[in-house]
Amino acid sequence: MAQNRGAFPAQKAEYVLSEDGVNSLLTVWVSDGTIAFSPQGTDQIAAWHLWQTDNPTFYQIFPNVKYRIEFDRLTSHEMQSVLAQLKQLVKDESLVDDAEFSNKELTLSSLDSGEQAQNEIRSWNDFKTLDYADIGDNEADPVLGRLIQQGFVRGF
Repeated sequence: MAQNRGAFPAQKAEYVLSEDGVNSLLTVWVSDGTIAFSPQGTDQIAAWHLWQTDNPTFYQIFPNVKYRIEFDRLTSHEMQSVLAQLKQLVKDESLVDDAEFSNKELTLSSLDSGEQAQNEIRSWNDFKTLDYADIGDNEADPVLGRLIQQGFVRGF
C-alpha cells in the first residue's frame, strides 16, 4: 500500500457481495484516518481509526442516533481478520473494483470520492462516544439500551 503523500482521498463505495449464490450490498468508507463498512440491512458501521497502524482503534458507529462505541484492544484484535479483508479493498490509495475472500466476491457498484465522503466520516467524530467498558454504567440511557439489544457488526 502506498504511503500517504498529503491527504488520502476520502471515498465511499457500494460493493455487491456475492456469497454462496446470494447477493447483498456492502458500504465501505476509506480515508487516510478511517476505514469502515456497513452490511446491507443494518444501521451500524464498523470502523477503525488509524487503520494503517499496528494498533487501530475499533468503533461501532450508529449514525441514526449519533452514538459510537469504542471497543477495547481485545475486541479490536478479534476483528483483525475483518480489517485485513477491508485493507485488501484499498490499493494505491483507492478502492479496488473487485476482490475475492474464500467464498465471497465483492464487485464495486458505485463510488463517491471527495468532500462529501470526507464530511460523512468526519461527522462520526461528533457523535456521543462511549467506551464499551462503561456501557454498564450508562444502562439507564434508553438509546444505549436499544443499541445493546440490537447487537454489533461482526463481519461481512
